[in-house]
Amino acid sequence: MKLKVIISTGLFILSFLISSFTQTLVKAEVDKTRITSDEAITYKFIITSSEKNLPPPQVPKFAGFIIISQSQSSNISLAQGKIKTILEYVFVLSPTDVGKMKIEPSSIKIKDDTYSTNAFEIEVKPGKRKPSLPQGSPPQPEEQQQQPKITL
Repeated sequence: MKLKVIISTGLFILSFLISSFTQTLVKAEVDKTRITSDEAITYKFIITSSEKNLPPPQVPKFAGFIIISQSQSSNISLAQGKIKTILEYVFVLSPTDVGKMKIEPSSIKIKDDTYSTNAFEIEVKPGKRKPSLPQGSPPQPEEQQQQPKITL
C-alpha cells in the first residue's frame, strides 16, 4: 500500500514538472481602465512558451482607439536543455470617442491549441480635447457639412 502511494506521488510530481516545462501561458494587461479623451492607454500581450518558433498572434482591431505606437520584443533562453520563449507586444492606444470601449481578447494558435486572453472594458470620459479620428476616416455625422441645395 505504501509503495503505491509513493509511486503515485512520484508520478504526479514528475508529470507536474514535465508539464511546467512544456506549458504555454498568455497574458494581456492594460495600464488603465478609466481615462479621459486626453489620455492614452498601454495594452500588452505577453506569450511565454517552450516552443522555439511561435506563429504571429491575433490581436484585436482596437475598435474605438487608434494605435499611436506599437513594439514587439522577444527573448529566447536555453536552460538545462529547455527552451523558453517570451514574446511581448505593446500597443499605445488613444481613444477616438468617449464612452465604454471593449478591447477584445488576443489569441495565438500553437500546434493544435489556441490560447486566448481576457477582454477589457475601457471607460473614456470627455477631456479637454476632442478625441481624434485616424487619418483618412470619414468625419462624424455632426461634423459633416451640409451641401447647399441648388434649385433651378
